[in-house]
Amino acid sequence: MKKIIIPFLTVFSYLTCFGQDVDSTVIRAIYDNELVSDVPVNNLRTLCKEAPGRIAGSAISLKAINIIEKAIMKMGPDTVYLQDLETYPWSRGIKEEAVTYFSKNGKFELHALAIGGSIATGDRGIKSSIVEVDSFDELKKLGQKNVRGRIVFFNQPMNPEFINPGRAYGNAGYQRVFGASEAARYGAIGVVVRSLTLASNYEPHTGILRYNDSIAKIPAICISTLDADSLSKLLKTDSSLKVYFKTNCKNLPHAKSFNIIAEIKGSEKPKEIITVGAHIDSWDVGEGAQDDGVGCIHVMEVIRLFRELGIKPKRTVRIVIFMDEEMHQTGAKKYAETVKQKNEKIYAAYESDSGSLLPLGFGCSTEEPAYSKFMALEKYFRPYELHEFYKGDGDVDVYPLKEFGVPLLNLHPDQQRYFDYHHSVSDRFEAVHPRELKLCGAATASLIYLIDKLDIFGE
Repeated sequence: MKKIIIPFLTVFSYLTCFGQDVDSTVIRAIYDNELVSDVPVNNLRTLCKEAPGRIAGSAISLKAINIIEKAIMKMGPDTVYLQDLETYPWSRGIKEEAVTYFSKNGKFELHALAIGGSIATGDRGIKSSIVEVDSFDELKKLGQKNVRGRIVFFNQPMNPEFINPGRAYGNAGYQRVFGASEAARYGAIGVVVRSLTLASNYEPHTGILRYNDSIAKIPAICISTLDADSLSKLLKTDSSLKVYFKTNCKNLPHAKSFNIIAEIKGSEKPKEIITVGAHIDSWDVGEGAQDDGVGCIHVMEVIRLFRELGIKPKRTVRIVIFMDEEMHQTGAKKYAETVKQKNEKIYAAYESDSGSLLPLGFGCSTEEPAYSKFMALEKYFRPYELHEFYKGDGDVDVYPLKEFGVPLLNLHPDQQRYFDYHHSVSDRFEAVHPRELKLCGAATASLIYLIDKLDIFGE
């Protein structure tokens, strides 16, 4: 790893004497260090390869905590500690999901995954005719008469006409999250959901569902986009078609887990805290690289870069590696609860949970006059081709802090390929380009430096 502490200090002193823009010089030093360092890539590789599939509460998630805690300690923060919390683990089971459809043309296997949090089908599985819908409104029109005893097939695709795939994901995601309970309302015995991705392949994508406790719980699976297209086409010509699927998933006993917290103490205002977060848990089918191993690396690099470059923040910079974002957000809730109990002043909260493709900019939730000051930061990032600064609302783990009036910020990388990997077996270390990982890390550290140094959210 190449260090540039001495060159940075030399340039810093030179530009100070000649009245140059010191902040731009610091950012240049951050990028220079990050882009030649092996640390971020090596840390991500270790996390993904030694602790893949980190469902909250699992043994592998505890191993991941140990890996990242040790890596952070090597970076030299003032404090590193674990914050206790309780998780509610779910297991896919030891057997793979079996999904078959039977038509007049024969028997065909589908590529599928149980949706996270789903109940199992039981040893016999379930088999029934299928009814296809593309909205809850269509389901309601069909009613119990046409749904009872059948399997509902939610087949609304992510809209390719939306330029932002994140918007397309949000627009179609309701069917995976709430589809099982909505279908059960009309007597369905199971749910099949089209995977939430714009990719056309045979790779299913999982994710979370939420049951309505006042409605019967039924099993739910996602199938690949190509399988969804084929199933939809066949249904139009074969009304006798039936689907069989079997899952072995189950909820496990509550388990103790942790958030990882590390701090660099502020030199002038140590009681004002900048929270910088990402989540370490992931779904079990991949390595949790883009979601959200990369985010952990981005925020960890703030500590390493500040220490190696001799950057001393005015406020305390607190890195939080959250547990359980994917399922129940117990890590986020625990952190917010502790902030409230201790009456801590969180100056701002930043999260990286959108992958690590090419960074484009940042979102921020604050109001005027701070918002104009935030937007003015764009000039510092122009040389690094970050230009999309916008009104955002933060990511999931820092969102509970909004009720305390905390400004929320988030990293905005390019999203065009993100949902190719999201919640699937393709979310592996190899899906992350080393240079894009480093560019996101440098952008994160630079933003934290600027919002602290320039008092973006007030003195």
